[in-house]
Amino acid sequence: MSQDPLTDIVKSLDLKGAVFLRADFTAPWAITAHVTEDDCRPFMPIPRQVIAYHVVVEGTFHLHVDDAEGNRHHHRAKAGDVLFFPHNREHVLTSGRGVSPVSGDDLILPSTESGLAQIKHGGGGDRTSILCGFMASDAGSNPLLDTLPEVLIIPIESLDTRTWIAASVVMAARQLSSGTIQSTSMVSSLCQLLLTEALRTHVANDAKPPGWLRGMAHPRMARALSEIHGSLHNPPSVESLASQVGMSRSAFVDRFTEVMGNGPRRYILKQRMDLAATLLRDTQLSSAEIALRAGYDAPEAFSRAFKRENGLAPAEWRRRQ
Repeated sequence: MSQDPLTDIVKSLDLKGAVFLRADFTAPWAITAHVTEDDCRPFMPIPRQVIAYHVVVEGTFHLHVDDAEGNRHHHRAKAGDVLFFPHNREHVLTSGRGVSPVSGDDLILPSTESGLAQIKHGGGGDRTSILCGFMASDAGSNPLLDTLPEVLIIPIESLDTRTWIAASVVMAARQLSSGTIQSTSMVSSLCQLLLTEALRTHVANDAKPPGWLRGMAHPRMARALSEIHGSLHNPPSVESLASQVGMSRSAFVDRFTEVMGNGPRRYILKQRMDLAATLLRDTQLSSAEIALRAGYDAPEAFSRAFKRENGLAPAEWRRRQ
């Protein structure tokens, strides 16, 4: 287990790849945006889950995004910010009030020598430049990502840092588009770094973070969560977790329960069952393969545990989805 549990947890999400777009606007302007299947198709099979993001290179703009309950959230973004959309919900970017948005998809131009598709749009006023991308996973809905807000924003104040990030995004996009690299490992590493910093900022600024993020504010619980989420295929014992975080078993159980709202055994079981449900719903894997991924050597034991948790055997649960 590394010294940075948050990095370990982000790696456990197995997010891969990104497609990049450069958007140059001049005020007044407003667009709707979200990552579509067409954005993904040139680089990978259509993923089951997507996290969109924007790197603000120049200028400022306003962001509006509705959550699942229809509540509208407003943010202001400036040069040096990186914005993540964990649920890839459609959002509006605008230079200011009173501008009717147009679809960003309708404005995309073919990629140029830079390797980036482009948008050039606006009325000729103040400039704003944005680099856009996505991270993708074939694992389907993830209980870790599901707890995140509609938008995560990293305010990067250092010009050197901002320049490095922008240059890295452009380089990755150029290599992907030109076919000079055969995998997305470079892009994935960059995306994981950006997401880790976004989550770290979110945990630091949220007095009462939800779900697993709550554990990130507690170093020992964070290490335990890292071990749990990195080992669902071979779940650790409570005794092992307590030992790894330097606590007695009873003290660890009490603290974990206080922070996470459930004891470690119950938490681990729920994560295993959530993983199994996601794989049953979003993949064609056999129940035996899903059982192994959820940490069960015997499919029969997995089936019994899943039925106790969900009221239906895995095959029947899958048919009803």
